[in-house]
Amino acid sequence: MNKVHHFCSQNSLERVVVLDIEHTCTSNNSIPREERETIEIGAVLIDTKQFHVIDEFQSLIRPIRHPVISKFCAELTGIKQSELVKSEPFQNIYKDFLNWLPSNDEFLLVTWGSYDLIQINIDCSFHQLTPFSPSNTLNLKQAYRRACKLKKPVGLKKAIEISIGTFTGNHHRALDDARNTAKLLPSILPLL
Repeated sequence: MNKVHHFCSQNSLERVVVLDIEHTCTSNNSIPREERETIEIGAVLIDTKQFHVIDEFQSLIRPIRHPVISKFCAELTGIKQSELVKSEPFQNIYKDFLNWLPSNDEFLLVTWGSYDLIQINIDCSFHQLTPFSPSNTLNLKQAYRRACKLKKPVGLKKAIEISIGTFTGNHHRALDDARNTAKLLPSILPLL
C-alpha cells in the first residue's frame, strides 16, 4: 500500500493501467483452477492528471489445454468459440501486451480483485514465461470497499451501480470491464 500512497500523495506516477482478463470456466468447476486459461486481455491506459484514456489494449486468446470453451463460459462472456479458434495463443498476445505497457516503474497497475494477476501468472507458468509482476499494483475492489466503508467487497457491476449508475458495455468482456473499472479511479485514488 505504501507504493500506492506514494503514487497518490506525490503524483509520482502519471499513468494507470487498468487490466481485466477473462478465462476459461465451467459451471461445475470441472476445469481445475491451475488449468484455467486466459481467453481475453483488456486494458486501458489512463492519464492521472485528467483521468482521460490515452490508449486501450484488447485481444482474444486461443486456449491450449482446454481448447473448446464451455457453453457456460461462452454465455457468461459472450466470447464465441469461432473467435477463439482464429486467435493467437497466450504467449503471442502476452508479448504484445507487455510491449504495449509503459515501462514498469512508470505506471500503477489496477485490477478489480486479485485474480487477474493470479490467472496471468498461471498462464506464464504453463508457457514457461517470466512471471508478470509490475512494481506498483492496486486491488481496486479492496480499495473501493475501504473508501466506501462497505462491510464486504462488491462486484464491479454493483460498484458501478452504486457510484456511477449504469454499467457500459458487456459485463465479463475484458475491455468493457477495464473501461468501467477506470471510471471509478477519479473518486477512489484521491482517497488512498
